[in-house]
Amino acid sequence: MAVNAHRPRRRIDPALVLMPGIVAVGLVTLLVRLWFLQVVRGEELSLVAERRTVLTAPVIAPRGQILDRQGRLLAGVKPTLVVMVRPVDLKDKDEAIQRLANIIQIDTEDIKTAVANNRYRGSLPFVIKSDVTPSEAIAIEEQKAFLPGVSVRQTTVRYYPFKEAGAHAVGYVGGLDEADQKRLKEAEIEDLPNFIGKVGIERSFDIELIGTAGTVKVQVDRRGRQLSEVETAPPIPGDKLVLGLDLDLQVAARSALGGRRGSVVAIDPSTGQILCMVSSPDYDPNLFAGRITSAQMNSLLNNPAKPFLNRAVAAAYAPGSTFKIAVLIAAVRAGIVSPGTTHVCEGSARIFDRTFRCLGTHGRINYETAMEKSCNVFFAEVAKRLTYQQIAEVAMEFGLGKRTGIDLVSERRGLVPTEQYLKDRNIRWYLGDTVNLGIGQGYLEATPLQMANFAAIIANRGYSFKPHIVQNFSKFGENEKPKYVKPEMQYTVQVDPLWWDRIVGSMQRVVATGTGASARIEGISFAGKTGSADTRQTQRAHAWFIGFAPVEKPRIAIAVVLEAAGRGGEEAAPVARSVVSRYLKSAQ
Repeated sequence: MAVNAHRPRRRIDPALVLMPGIVAVGLVTLLVRLWFLQVVRGEELSLVAERRTVLTAPVIAPRGQILDRQGRLLAGVKPTLVVMVRPVDLKDKDEAIQRLANIIQIDTEDIKTAVANNRYRGSLPFVIKSDVTPSEAIAIEEQKAFLPGVSVRQTTVRYYPFKEAGAHAVGYVGGLDEADQKRLKEAEIEDLPNFIGKVGIERSFDIELIGTAGTVKVQVDRRGRQLSEVETAPPIPGDKLVLGLDLDLQVAARSALGGRRGSVVAIDPSTGQILCMVSSPDYDPNLFAGRITSAQMNSLLNNPAKPFLNRAVAAAYAPGSTFKIAVLIAAVRAGIVSPGTTHVCEGSARIFDRTFRCLGTHGRINYETAMEKSCNVFFAEVAKRLTYQQIAEVAMEFGLGKRTGIDLVSERRGLVPTEQYLKDRNIRWYLGDTVNLGIGQGYLEATPLQMANFAAIIANRGYSFKPHIVQNFSKFGENEKPKYVKPEMQYTVQVDPLWWDRIVGSMQRVVATGTGASARIEGISFAGKTGSADTRQTQRAHAWFIGFAPVEKPRIAIAVVLEAAGRGGEEAAPVARSVVSRYLKSAQ
């Protein structure tokens, strides 16, 4: 059989012909696109990718050191583990906050408050707890998936090795509030620190102590989880401050006060440097460096003894008989008192319907014995012959009623009843008020700092230097010599030089045989004046003592006040003796 020569032809599917072409065109297009993205726009897209995955964060600088005059550390920094929180990640995450609270043993409300107070930081973390234990750090790392924005890192935090000894003068650091943020912005500080100076030298020299922040690049994934970090610029620590404070005097004064309400201020009359500034009761500033709890803060705030109050500069009291020195100078200027002037003390003086009692019955005495025995009758008779304006004028020359301008915030002005003061308040003034002013009572108020400066003016025979705590400061890493704070002349009081000798001589008698005998120091010439100032709050008077030593070349002027403690000679004078003796005998 013959085979059919006309077999049907296979039909070719057009799709099979087109497919290779389509694939080829697609591959070419993809390659061109890849070339375009990698070569033409490669650098641009690389930068975009980097911006998406790399954050630049500040590295907070270690805070500058604060030392006493002997170079002993009053405030430093130490490395420690801290728990840090990014506010933007933990906000409104109640379950995560509760989990964190359980690990680090902090109340949930305290954490919520801290997060709310730091919301301005956004994605920048803040310290929620310092001195984290290894077990706490491990627990956080193990539960990191349930703790958004929470991390553990090593950093430096403030610490105060001598705790309460320098609390009010040195101050403390704490977390930032809105006022702090505004202050730093005005100072052009862009990278906000975790802690900032709140009071004392920490606050006054905050900008110098902060230092300059460094930077670090942090790589994160799409969820914001940190992958790695590389430091690009190291931080520069803050300035080092050396204070005029003597740590030994701080400890001695605090011990002598024994927790009683009061203050001790000592000044170097030749420079105005503060040698000692103690306020009692006090507190441990280390509490704030580690994020103080609400319970701890409330305990301090609600304490009726007011441990936060720096009585040295922010509390004012009637100076009592310590003020009689100013009254004597006013009387000498007015020609009312001479070396031979005498008055008779029979134990009290009656001015109209008011009776001014004395410590004893002294008979006929002159100014010298009146100072030695602190005779109220003698000075009442002198004040009767003066106007209150004459007394107020001398008081203001001594710096009373004015801020000294010390390098601390919250200094109080005190009060001198000037004519303008009385007019502004529509106060009627009587002769009895003048007599009351003449014995350091009534409207008159002074801070312990002002009265220490008062004593320094007498020690210098009529002038003083502006009080200051910082002695010198230096930049980190600089080889230059420290920059010293230069003494600045401030107050002058004019009276015949012979009268300065007489006043100082009578003050020596106060300590040698008078009301201030309990301040006497064997082998050291000490001039002083006691005072007991009545107070409306309690039946007991505030106890005062002011003085300086050695008389021949004064190196220390001091003021001591004890609230509602009684007589100055019995309570304040022994405190002064402890401090002055410690200072002068340690240098022998």
